Amino acid sequence: MKKILLASTLALCVTSAFAADPSAVLKVKGTLTNAACTPELSNGGVVDYGMIRLGELSATATNQLGQKNIDLTISCASNTKVGFQVDDDRNSSDAYLTVENAYFNGSSASLGFDTYGVGVTDGGVKIGSWAVSARTDSILADGKSVDFISSPDWSDSGAPNWTSNATKGQLSPTRAVYSVAATGTLEPVAFKSVTFPLQVSLAIQNTATLAITDDTAIDGQATITLKYL
Repeated sequence: MKKILLASTLALCVTSAFAADPSAVLKVKGTLTNAACTPELSNGGVVDYGMIRLGELSATATNQLGQKNIDLTISCASNTKVGFQVDDDRNSSDAYLTVENAYFNGSSASLGFDTYGVGVTDGGVKIGSWAVSARTDSILADGKSVDFISSPDWSDSGAPNWTSNATKGQLSPTRAVYSVAATGTLEPVAFKSVTFPLQVSLAIQNTATLAITDDTAIDGQATITLKYL
């Protein structure tokens, strides 16, 4: 901060000494939006696996580090039909590992479009993969149980193709949009508040592949974006 301040001061002195600028710029800024809903993640959006000791991991097999829970809540000013998409901000670092017990029904995530990246080592090795799913028996909209639905290949210009996502509850970093419907239906319902209990599962490479000697950060990140329906 001091360096920036000093550089600004020097620039001002030079300008004042040689030529006074006869103009001033007036800017008018703002953002127009019709968004009425806000997404919020518990624990500040952080799923922390803490310190993972390399000496306790397998040198030859993929290391399954288990599950952590976090809640996604979408709050709206009035009853609104809304869904959300998930984008992988670390997609290029996905090691495409099989993540065991990744979904609500206990099945594994083994396809690249279902997993997310967690960064690379200093040597450029992809650290691992993670997956996320909703615990579909516990989703509440305005205090009532609802069904978890998805439109796998969302298009803003086309009609959504809603299907049930109650069995696995997977959230994939694709064009899919996720929402909720009244029990036994596939039509999105309007709500003021909905909470999705989420489960994050993590797998990392064997230590021989990682080949690290210094502390290395696990760096997974995804962006959740609302889609008004």
